[in-house]
Amino acid sequence: MAIANTVTIIRMALLPIVIYSIFQESEAWALFGLILFVFMVFSEYIIHRSGQKDNSFLDPFSDKVMIVCLLIVFMAQGTFGILPLLVFILRDFVVNGIRTIGSRYDIVLTEDIYGKGTKVVQYFILFFLFIKDYLVYGSFEDELIALADSGLYVFILLGMLLAVFSMGLFGYTCWKAVNLKKTEGKEVEESKMLILANSKSRGYHDGLRRRLLRLFVRKRKAELHYISPNGGMFNEHKKIIPKFPLIVVAGGDGSFESALNYSPLKRKALGFFPLGAGNAFYSYFYKGKGFAYLGSKFQFKEKMLDVLELEWEKGKKQTLFSSIGIDAEVIRLTKERTVRGFWDYFNASLKSIVKVRSDYDFELVIDGKKQLWENCCNITLAKVPYYGYGMRSLINYSPDDGKVYGLGIVNKHSSLLNKFLRVWCLVLAPLRLEYPPLISINGKEIMLKSEVPFPIQAGGEFLGYSQWLKIKVVRQQRVLVI
Repeated sequence: MAIANTVTIIRMALLPIVIYSIFQESEAWALFGLILFVFMVFSEYIIHRSGQKDNSFLDPFSDKVMIVCLLIVFMAQGTFGILPLLVFILRDFVVNGIRTIGSRYDIVLTEDIYGKGTKVVQYFILFFLFIKDYLVYGSFEDELIALADSGLYVFILLGMLLAVFSMGLFGYTCWKAVNLKKTEGKEVEESKMLILANSKSRGYHDGLRRRLLRLFVRKRKAELHYISPNGGMFNEHKKIIPKFPLIVVAGGDGSFESALNYSPLKRKALGFFPLGAGNAFYSYFYKGKGFAYLGSKFQFKEKMLDVLELEWEKGKKQTLFSSIGIDAEVIRLTKERTVRGFWDYFNASLKSIVKVRSDYDFELVIDGKKQLWENCCNITLAKVPYYGYGMRSLINYSPDDGKVYGLGIVNKHSSLLNKFLRVWCLVLAPLRLEYPPLISINGKEIMLKSEVPFPIQAGGEFLGYSQWLKIKVVRQQRVLVI
């Protein structure tokens, strides 16, 4: 077992003992609790010095669990106030909320120095609380107890100031980055627009989205035509497509992927109107906006977006995202997924808990360099930060730099935890937190191999099983975004 895993497990195992020592209210137990606490703090330093701090999914949160639990215990003992505790907890909630907002605009917000400083100050607060208990129960002189009290109050005040300042700085950094994102891209002037709608998409049967589509068409003075999901989806409109510089595909993720693979549309500026069950692309084309926004008059911006080519045993396909592992199996298990939308995906996810394999050993070759990912349950390879239903997956990416971006879930612990960790990563990814077991990669070309055939899906379509897969950027597509 890696050093990080061993030390983290020891720290978490010692926490109940430390809490027990606090409630004993005796000199010996207070000293024992202080010694254990100091060991737990320095053990984190040991993990960081070992260079293995990213090996355990427990490590990034063990310190937060330890700090909050111990502060609550001291508050219950009457030696720590509720106000600073609420400020510290509020800080974590606010920062995570700001991360969520930033993720909608593909902004990665790393922990600032004031956030790290807050944690260090919290350690000092706990240290003085343990020292004070030891002095009180040991009947030491009042001057020493008063000195410990003074140190405690100084660090409580400093911790609260740092927490409040960190919240403000985090918010300002996010606001500044969002405004910068909004200036990206070239504004699209009024031009002829063709909207190709798939009336078989699940969203088309929703009265609200049909009404929004009509408003969308009217406010842009666009021409609306319907496409057939059978056979060549766009073939019957190949004569009118050349007349329009702007093409909007109204359908699901699969409809837009079909447009990427249709040659006459590769030279057009493509937009997207969400009529599908999943609408993974919606969170890229309309960052931070709800469906109702589609009924308003807004100006598109034109950006370049890399298109990936996926090659496997049975062929090639151009796509914007591909998943390997559990996510692909969910698509396979989703029968008639356009009938009930989210609930079909949800039911398929429940089935995958018991029916699918979740531990693959991959050999990755990224731009000629090999990596081994043992006990991997899922990999996303993409150019849009897809995770489904508006959630992001790629921790940090650029849409037009010629690279493939990936996010894998690699478990250093027991494979029995893999499916639980897949759900846990649905919490981490939208917050743009690259904590274990998440591992991000990028490269011009990524090749995967496995002795065991693994499932593949691309753009919401299940492609089957393969023992190898190659993915790279093959071209760029002009797209309409806001």
